[in-house]
Amino acid sequence: MRIGKFIGLLAFASSTTAFQVYATPQDDTGRFVFAGYGDVKYEKSDLQDSSAFSARFVPIFLFSLNDKMHVEAETEISLNEAGETEIELEYADIHYFLTDTTTITAGKFLLPFGQFSANWHPSWINRTPWTPGIYGSHGSSQAMTPLLPILSDVGIAVQQTFYFSSKQKIFLDLYVTNGASAEAHAEEEVVDEHDEEAEEGEDEHAAAFPEVEFEATSGDNNKNKAFGGRIAYAFLPAIEIGASYYTAKYDEDERLDITAQGFDINLIGSHYLIRGEYISTETDGLEEEDEHEAADIAVFKRNGWFLQSVFQAGQIWPQLGGTELVVEYAKTNKFAEAKRWVAGVNYWLDARSVIKFSYEDTDVKVGDDDQRLAVQYSYGF
Repeated sequence: MRIGKFIGLLAFASSTTAFQVYATPQDDTGRFVFAGYGDVKYEKSDLQDSSAFSARFVPIFLFSLNDKMHVEAETEISLNEAGETEIELEYADIHYFLTDTTTITAGKFLLPFGQFSANWHPSWINRTPWTPGIYGSHGSSQAMTPLLPILSDVGIAVQQTFYFSSKQKIFLDLYVTNGASAEAHAEEEVVDEHDEEAEEGEDEHAAAFPEVEFEATSGDNNKNKAFGGRIAYAFLPAIEIGASYYTAKYDEDERLDITAQGFDINLIGSHYLIRGEYISTETDGLEEEDEHEAADIAVFKRNGWFLQSVFQAGQIWPQLGGTELVVEYAKTNKFAEAKRWVAGVNYWLDARSVIKFSYEDTDVKVGDDDQRLAVQYSYGF
């Protein structure tokens, strides 16, 4: 995201929106910007039988090389359970502004799949202390098996904005990256032969659900490249609706595909927010080999969604100050069915710092359920 876009995102997020704001490159009066976010969290988990404090600091560096080229990088600094400091490069890329509406990006970047990964995942923008269940954990473990992680990868992307009026826009993002790979030494999960939701005609007994690794690296296990993108319509500042796509071959022999499709929505009212995403995935897996025949390919389909609603009570009753109420529901289907409720109360100390009190209840069809309680202080700067 360019410097103008990042500053726009901060402004919009502090007023409870996280739309993509594409701005023209700034002049040399502000060549360097240091920004970021951080959080401190107390979390109690029944499944983990633990309660602990944790902390993260996530600096973001943005530098304007010239009017046409901007560089950005984000690192996450945190402590693991052993007390060791962990540093992870979230993204590092360069933007070339071909025109006022066309940007070319190269490097490691957050893939524009849905809105949560690219726009909402910073803890001071996310309305709960946890990542939605369909995206997996980001800073803590979870009982729900995700459909996708927060996607980032190394490659090249093009962003195009089409203006229909001062409020109506279409955002188009396309990218090519190294792509996913087969998870090394993964323990295979045997599919229940009595799975009632198996697709008719699929031989689900003969193959294990494939393990796919989405970790961004500077290498690739095959010559195939991942391809994807997102197209979205925005009627600012009230609504943005988008559709996403991702496909890649993840094995060394380039036989196995993983494809994901998504739909996202962001509604912003005078005193409420409604955010949600739906994701469906199709993952190829190899059936057990016969001594006389090569292994056939089975297709595993999963889907899931989350919906988050935020009621800003303090905007209706001023005596409540920065109080808002949050309810979120997430569900995943097929092979790892689960559902999760989250309820919370947030209090905004100012436009960029918030205290969250949240409770989570996860019900897993096959496996251990979990209940969690978390208190988190998040800040952006």
